[in-house]
Parts: sequence; structure tokens; C-alpha cells
Amino acid sequence: MNTKKYSLDTAENRNFLANCTDRLLAFGRRFPSPGGGSWYLGSDGAPLTDRPRETWITSRMVHVYCLGILTDRPGSRELAAAALKGLTGELRDREHGGWYAGRLADGGILPGKHCYAHAFVILAASSAVITGMPGADALLKEALEVYDRYFWDESEGMPYDSWDTDFTRPEPYRGLNASMHSVEAFLAAADALDIAVSRVAGADAAADAALAAQLRKRAERVIHRVISFAKPNSWRTPEHFDESWRPMPEYNRENPEDPFKPYGATPGHGLEWARLIVQWALSACDNTATAA
Repeated sequence: MNTKKYSLDTAENRNFLANCTDRLLAFGRRFPSPGGGSWYLGSDGAPLTDRPRETWITSRMVHVYCLGILTDRPGSRELAAAALKGLTGELRDREHGGWYAGRLADGGILPGKHCYAHAFVILAASSAVITGMPGADALLKEALEVYDRYFWDESEGMPYDSWDTDFTRPEPYRGLNASMHSVEAFLAAADALDIAVSRVAGADAAADAALAAQLRKRAERVIHRVISFAKPNSWRTPEHFDESWRPMPEYNRENPEDPFKPYGATPGHGLEWARLIVQWALSACDNTATAA
């Protein structure tokens, strides 16, 4: 029997992880477009200026370079600020509210308003609040208000997936991809609001604490619903549902490579759900202990 013990916390492993982080952050440095939206990048890191500048990617760039700020990587604050410029500028719909799916290469609008993208705006704003980026608190407040108005279905305890561009008609499709990233966003926002509570006092602090608790409760509701879908399905999580949250296992059978709604189940999402369930449990326990 092999009784050798392994440790992750070694100088060799720390150096390996630090080098991986440095390479990833260096690779993405050329993402900002003039308007702040994120370019797609080629395999060499060069911007692909003929492709759309999408809100979910731009939001992820805010989050990634906020992690760079937290780990003291030079230049990260400037890059996070560049992506925030996109979320508060060319990607924001000033007429109908919320955020466009993205901007086309010619400046036109990618149609639709998607829960997936709006969840990532919440994640981006939360990371920006934690790192003290200017304007982050207002962005987080706006993103949560838009999500609450258009995407959260209180009766189901689950989100709507998408609307048309001017928020007049929701799509009947429901999906767990957007639900999963909503849980991620709820937990990130709750952490950011905890930090906000430590910075203010009085009614504002009480309101932020109550909102953080509400977001953790929403994460709990989504997680329990997802577990209820997976348990009778041999713990494989269905991805696609109709507007009554009935599974549609054959959805997109003719279009199996759809980037956001692929046919069948996505194995990686099972790992993401496992991580989010653990994160929620720890967040809920920490919050309860703090309240006690």
C-alpha cells in the first residue's frame, strides 16, 4: 500500500500556481477595445476585432483583473477599470435598462437580454466593490435592481433565462446554465455587501445586510431546486427546461454545439454545481455564525 503523503502547500506548488497566474493575466492584457468592451483574443493573445464585444466576456475580464489586484499583479487595476468602462458605457442599454448581449464589430447591438450576461455583470461589480474600484457600488446596485426586476421569478425561486432587447417579452425557455451563474453572482454579491456593511453604519448597513441575506437565500432556493432535478436522474443534472420547469432532454438535438445551450448535459457544470453548493454552505454557515 502506498502510504506516501502529498502536500499542496509546498514552495514548488506555490511557484507553479503563481507562474500559471502570471501567464494567464499576461495573455489577456490586450482585451480592451476603445469603448471598454472585451475583444475575443486569438491563440497568441491578439484581439480579434472582427468579432463581437460581449458583455459576459467583458464582465469576466473585470473579475479576472480584480483577482489580479488582490494578488498584487501590476497593471491589473488599470485593466479592470478598462473593462468597467465597457459595462458602464458601450454595453449598457440606457434606453431600456440592463446590458446588451454585446456589440457587433460594426458597433451594432447583439439582440436579446440574457440572464447569463446579467449574472456576470453582478459578479464583475461584486469583485470591483471588493477591490475598491470607483463606481463599483453604484454598478452593483444597478445590476441587482435590473436582475430583480426582470430575471428573478420569486414564485419559482428560479430565474427567467432571457428577454427580447427592450424587455417586453420573456423567452419560454428556462435553463440551468444561467441559473448556475446566478448562484455564483448571488454569493459574490453577498460577500461584497458584507464588505459594504463594514464601511457604513445605520440604515444603509442594515439594508445591505438584509440584501446579502436575501441573496444567500435565493442561492439556497436555486440549489435545492437543482438537486431535486438531479436526484431522480441518477444525479445527472438536466440542462434545459420549458417555462414550467419541465425537463427537455432532447432540446437542441439538431444543434448540439450551441455554445450556451448544447444538447444533453455538460459534465463540467456538474463540477461547478458541486463547488457552488460547497461555497453556499460555507457562506451560509459563516453568515449564521456572524449573526449569532
